[in-house]
Amino acid sequence: MFIVGLTGGMGVGKSTVANIFNEQGYPVYNSDSNAKILMIQDCQLKSKIIDLLGPNAYIGDDLNRKFIADQIFSNPELLRKQNLIVHEAVKNDFAKWISTQESKICIKESAILFESGSYLGCDATIAVIASEKIRLKRIMQRDGWSLREINDRLKNQWSQEKIKNLTNFCIVNDADLENLKSQVQNTIEKLKTYFKLNV
Repeated sequence: MFIVGLTGGMGVGKSTVANIFNEQGYPVYNSDSNAKILMIQDCQLKSKIIDLLGPNAYIGDDLNRKFIADQIFSNPELLRKQNLIVHEAVKNDFAKWISTQESKICIKESAILFESGSYLGCDATIAVIASEKIRLKRIMQRDGWSLREINDRLKNQWSQEKIKNLTNFCIVNDADLENLKSQVQNTIEKLKTYFKLNV
């Protein structure tokens, strides 16, 4: 079995690319979605987050997303510490998930694949990139954030160029869905060649 890391910044369309891989029969573990679930359901992780950010990190049993965002995106050190705490829980959860998979290629989607060190467990990596204009438009439509809120988050992310230079493959999500599907299919063929697979 080969693990392929899929990464990219906000608004590039990682989830859309991941869904296409899934539709093609390649299981996808979404680190970001599972992290949010674990932050609510994993008592040990929840306790560590409260120790780091205080009791206001939760409203009842739910994450206080606005409070957490306000804290970590204005303080790079807090963001780094939270990422470390959450990454450990995600790493353990991924290990359980991957042990149940039978596909020869599995995809691990993560916004912070390199920053968290998750790439070390991958056999290959893919960057998804898009123009800044398209990214901003997607984020505004999806999340309803202001330009300031978006920039607060983007300044804490690695540049697309840096991510692209670290990955084995790159998908440019600047056109329509058909173009994207074609690029994913092309990347699948490249992965098969890279891993010397006939799947």
